[in-house]
Amino acid sequence: MLEQAGAMFDDMEAMLYRIKKKVYKERMAIFCEKNADTLREMTGFVEQAENKEEAAAQMATAFGDMVQDRFGKRGKISGRSQMDINVFMIYYVFPSILLTNSECARILADAIRDEWRGRFRDSAQIGYTTFEELCGTFQEKFLGIF
Repeated sequence: MLEQAGAMFDDMEAMLYRIKKKVYKERMAIFCEKNADTLREMTGFVEQAENKEEAAAQMATAFGDMVQDRFGKRGKISGRSQMDINVFMIYYVFPSILLTNSECARILADAIRDEWRGRFRDSAQIGYTTFEELCGTFQEKFLGIF
C-alpha cells in the first residue's frame, strides 16, 4: 500500500518556493497529474471498504509511516522539516485528495489530519481546506505593488 506515495514529496521545496496564485494553480495541476495514481489508490481503498472510517484510518497510518520513514532521522523529524511538510500538506496533499471528487475524500482527509495531529509534533493545529478556498486567499496585488 502506498508504494509511490513518497514521490508526492519529491519536489516539496520547489513547489513551496514563491507561491502566488497563478504559480500555485500551475503547480497544483502538475502535482495532481503526477500523483493521480497514488490519489486514486488512496481514495479507492477507502471507497471499497465496508467500514470507510476504519479504512481511512489505516490509510492515514500508512501515509504517516511513509512520511516518518522518508523524513525522519532516528525516528524523529526536525522542527523545520515538519513545518515545511505541514505547509506542503495544507497546500498540496489535502486539496489534491479533495479534488479527486471521491465520495470518501473528506473521510480520508479527516483521517489523515487526525493521524497527523497525533503523530507529529508542532502539528496539533493542522487543518485543511479545498483548492478553491486556497486560491481565494491569494491576493493578486497589494496596493498595486505586486
